[in-house]
Amino acid sequence: MANNGKHVLIVDDDRQVREVLHEIFLSHGYKCELANDGREGLEIFRATRPPLTVTDVKMPVMDGLEFLKSALKFDADAAVIVLTGVGDVKTAIESLKVGAYDFIIKPVNVDELLIAAERAMERRELLIERREYQALLERRVEEATRHLALTLRELQDTYRATLEALGSALDTRDVGTEAHSRRVHGYALTMARAHGLSEDEIKDIEHGVLLHDIGKIGIPDAILLKPGPLTPEEWIVMRTHPEVGRRLIERIPFLRGAVPIVYHHHERWDGSGYPLGLRGDAIPLGARIFAVADALDAMTFDRPYSKAMSYEAACREIERCAGTHFDPVVVRTFLSIPEAIFDEIRRRSLEP
Repeated sequence: MANNGKHVLIVDDDRQVREVLHEIFLSHGYKCELANDGREGLEIFRATRPPLTVTDVKMPVMDGLEFLKSALKFDADAAVIVLTGVGDVKTAIESLKVGAYDFIIKPVNVDELLIAAERAMERRELLIERREYQALLERRVEEATRHLALTLRELQDTYRATLEALGSALDTRDVGTEAHSRRVHGYALTMARAHGLSEDEIKDIEHGVLLHDIGKIGIPDAILLKPGPLTPEEWIVMRTHPEVGRRLIERIPFLRGAVPIVYHHHERWDGSGYPLGLRGDAIPLGARIFAVADALDAMTFDRPYSKAMSYEAACREIERCAGTHFDPVVVRTFLSIPEAIFDEIRRRSLEP
């Protein structure tokens, strides 16, 4: 008869018992392997990996319980049925604790043995299928997570590109500030990292820097593009742009972290800024970092109302204004950064 995948290892030191078991399983379509003791059985088990093993308990060289423990270390899914005499039920119960599927008391009832064998192999198949299914689920979750992470990175890159484009568009509307947002973006992120901020905080600063002047969309061109000084009335209008910017972005969930810079980037350390006149640490840290980055760019690039000064002169001016216009601690962080880093940011900002 074809074994149809049925394969049993019979381990028993009693030749007569072994042959009887052999005939039983052979007549029911099983391929059989035979062993005289636990040690021989273990060698055959490791070589053939049978789905089912039937083993006696009391054997010389290596008993059934020791065989069972060794076999399960090699194959945790092994289906093992233990044969035992009436007087050794305690050992048989111990075998169940170790991992045997079932035990059968001698003399063996053929139907009981075959039913136990079928159930043991079914359980083994279920264990293997469950583990394979679990592994498949884990692979799918890993693939889905990897795909989601890639999609999220692409989405974040799209957001960043959109914000950079919007920042550049705002620059072109404000005469004399070409690439301003790009440079201040680089300055501010460099300072934020040097200041020890987390990546989540840095991301909020990045968004805030790129959008800091978005409120100027609501400022009439006659005021925004005026070549000369603004009148007091025009300054009142100009000073509304932080509030306009706040209203524009505060309802966009992924941009809420940018609100502190958009709304407070004109506050001053001594409380003389706007729109709320906040003082000292009451000013959000991102806005304090931005203030130094923005001042550096304003002083080192030509504007319609001012000529560029050297980096060294700008540093002296920023240091002089620490404690009045700027947060002194942020200024110290700024001054600790090598000039070459800012030079590279300026150079890249001018590239097409």
